Amino acid sequence: MIAQPTHISLVAGSGEGADEAIATERAWEGAGLPGVGLLPLQGALLENIRTAPLEPIHFGQLMPAVFACYVNDTPGERIAAAVALALGDGGRGVVRAVAGPGTAHEKAQEAERRARAALEAHGLPLAELQSAQAEHVVEERGCVVAAAVLWTDTRESERDDWAMEAWTPHVHCRFRVRERLFTARSPYQRIDIVDTAEFGRMLLLDHTVQTTERDEWAYHEMLAWVPLMAHPRPKRVLIVGGGDGGLLRAALAHPDVEEAVQVEIDRLVVEACRAHMPRLSQGAFDDPRARVVYEDAFTFLERVEEPFDVALLDTTDPIGPAERLFTSEFYGRVADALGEEGVAAAQSGSPWFQPEVVARSVRAMRSAFPRVRVYLGSVPAYPGGLWTFTLGTRGRDPLSVPDPELQDRFRALTKGQEARFFSPGVYRAAFALPPFIEALLNDL
Repeated sequence: MIAQPTHISLVAGSGEGADEAIATERAWEGAGLPGVGLLPLQGALLENIRTAPLEPIHFGQLMPAVFACYVNDTPGERIAAAVALALGDGGRGVVRAVAGPGTAHEKAQEAERRARAALEAHGLPLAELQSAQAEHVVEERGCVVAAAVLWTDTRESERDDWAMEAWTPHVHCRFRVRERLFTARSPYQRIDIVDTAEFGRMLLLDHTVQTTERDEWAYHEMLAWVPLMAHPRPKRVLIVGGGDGGLLRAALAHPDVEEAVQVEIDRLVVEACRAHMPRLSQGAFDDPRARVVYEDAFTFLERVEEPFDVALLDTTDPIGPAERLFTSEFYGRVADALGEEGVAAAQSGSPWFQPEVVARSVRAMRSAFPRVRVYLGSVPAYPGGLWTFTLGTRGRDPLSVPDPELQDRFRALTKGQEARFFSPGVYRAAFALPPFIEALLNDL
């Protein structure tokens, strides 16, 4: 992807050739732009563009530009081209270009007049006026060009602030950071909350993306509402992890839920997200139906007395202390904490980049539940974008939920919260797996 332009260079040149193509190419060479195809953007309004000398342009970062090009085959005729940039306050401006018979001085004056008038039409006071021009006396066939080239210096962009996540040792993903809002190390992990250019505010734990404002709803709706719809009447919900509060918000949106207990080991994650990412929880932590327990999930599950209907497992990747949350022992404790028709669902990783995590989750879930299904969602900020969830149930098969029931419960659900990803149709489709994922599950 071409970087956002931060510079503009004005260039002009001329050339002579045996035919129009050669003359034009030599004119671009004279402008310092050999072999570069430019697209016209006449009338473009530029914002926050800094002027800079032509060198050094990294050609892979060239953007479409305003340009003029004129070819003439009348020997002895004087031809010229010019481009002018009128800048207003704050780096906003316009570019105009002209070319044809005449002198470079005449074309520059015309381009500057047009640029100044265009800037005034936008209601911007003139702060700076620049132009570049070239002229040529035709020998056999001549060409003149003038261009305003938008570009980004790649070396400068490398100095920008980025949050980087390693998807594999060989594939890394970077997110441009506009502002770092929170950084701390708790007794359990490093916590970062940053404001990114594409995904808004983002939570990272130990440099791994957990959630973002832009796509969190796609993840939380699928992790919460699929298992909640699979259970006939989910009154009590257990949430493991999910310190950002998005899953708690989604669970409480279901009209059947009377109580949601969230077990989060790291209090600092909750505090940081409440302060810096409140759009995710939207007051869910203060809902009278919600209770947050700051404790290790293993310890909490040892003393559960009143069974839960649904367990939602929003755990980090199986690295370090989180590894045991992907074990048969853990899923066994989750199953023991559920009622007769209990349903559990867990995020289980990327089938593209983490097939071993998917396999591990399914094996562990199968050891504890008589019926296990894998379903899919889309989370652009996660490795590969395609994401798996593993659902285990002690009751009905999620595929057997009748359509009328799905429709009725969906209408009741969306009275209190807009659905942006989930729908009854998406519920059905999510369980349709591509053959490569089916093959992965069949090999277990």
